[in-house]
Amino acid sequence: MTDISPTPNLLGIRLAHRAMLADTSRFASLARELAGGQCPRRRARAVADHLGLLCDSIHHHHRIEDEVLWPMLSAAAGDAVDLRELTDDHAQLDPMLAEIRAACADLVAGRSTAAAHLAEQLTRLHTVLDEHIADEERTVFPIVTEYLSPARWDEVEAAARGGAVLSFELPRMMAVCTPAERAEVLREGGLPVRAMLAVFGARYRRRERVLAGSCGLRGRRRRWAWTLPS
Repeated sequence: MTDISPTPNLLGIRLAHRAMLADTSRFASLARELAGGQCPRRRARAVADHLGLLCDSIHHHHRIEDEVLWPMLSAAAGDAVDLRELTDDHAQLDPMLAEIRAACADLVAGRSTAAAHLAEQLTRLHTVLDEHIADEERTVFPIVTEYLSPARWDEVEAAARGGAVLSFELPRMMAVCTPAERAEVLREGGLPVRAMLAVFGARYRRRERVLAGSCGLRGRRRRWAWTLPS
């Protein structure tokens, strides 16, 4: 008989957090590079498309926390959990995401100041997310493991998957896994996850090549591109 863990497995949300921070950091660096030169329209569109999906992902992630996880924790833990500051953080993020979307539109339109503005907004978002995620993982995760059963946590993860773009989320999460974490995800996900990675991973790598730029940037492309498991 397979042992069933008595506490929720939080690997998925940890990977989601890690992917958010990795993306905001690397795209802020990319935008700073673009501010110093020209950005071909195809690359600008790839940047804007990825960041649009990232903004959607961050908004969806926090909506699930506000509407599903926070009420569940409040009901289970009562006064043991105070979520007001985290909820306030979520409210502050929406205007930041709107600024990033606007800067992406300017980048595609070829406006000269767009890349610098985008770099500034992504750096700001990264700083806020980094502090918010550290606070959440330090204060909320212990409450989750103490007060929620694995079955209840599965409900949260199901709600998160319900509105997620898996072709975007799964490759990004796999790209920030350690080898041990990759093995765990593939073991738990089985054939469905491997099949999705085979399809989504190829598409993701093509987009990464466009994001890395073309001719003369092979070394940079190797540093930029994320690796995915085969």
